[in-house]
Amino acid sequence: MADLDRTPDADREWLVNQIAHALRNPLFAASVQTESLLLRIDDPDAVRTTGGKLHRQLQRLSRTIDEMLLLGRPYRATPEAVAVADLFTALIQRYECDDRRGPARLTTEVMPPELEGWWDRAAVTLILERFIDNAVQHTPAPHEIRLSAEAVNDDEVALSTIDRGEGIPPDILEQALLPFFPQHSGRPGLGLAVADKLARVIGGRIEIESVPGEGTTARCVLPIRSVDHDQT
Repeated sequence: MADLDRTPDADREWLVNQIAHALRNPLFAASVQTESLLLRIDDPDAVRTTGGKLHRQLQRLSRTIDEMLLLGRPYRATPEAVAVADLFTALIQRYECDDRRGPARLTTEVMPPELEGWWDRAAVTLILERFIDNAVQHTPAPHEIRLSAEAVNDDEVALSTIDRGEGIPPDILEQALLPFFPQHSGRPGLGLAVADKLARVIGGRIEIESVPGEGTTARCVLPIRSVDHDQT
């Protein structure tokens, strides 16, 4: 759990340290893999294998920087009509072909089937992608994840991912939406902090329920009609 008695200087030092770890680890791995590539340049199979590892580390670094920019810049929401079933179908198509950790097996439930909202499509997609990425990371292959959408009441819709993975310990769950916290699986993350920011931009909220050893439900509750505005 974060120390509530830390000074502002200690908070800044902690944040800088977390940022440094998030950037250093993939850079170090990429450096080692580049050296290996140069030493084995005459072996085509080794070049392909090491080149693939290097590419993944650079993708990881690029993603971290992209997420830092999402957190650090205002986001302008542009609402449009979004059919939830179509949104889920697009996510299934993407993750069935995603081989970063092995393709995910996604199932869906939309109630009612014609459910739709007036949202920023890109923001909602990014939120669900962060949910799914976390679920994939913490569930064994074939990464079975359920996407669920339901009308909570006349004014709100809940979009959820449900997994049966390792779950999140309570002390980490309390800090799950903070940037660069928690150190889940040994490295800091930004995914849920990005999801939380985007949800707030479009008038929603993030809720996470988890039981260690049983799984996690990540939920984004959105107004059926979100407003057009930006937020830092």
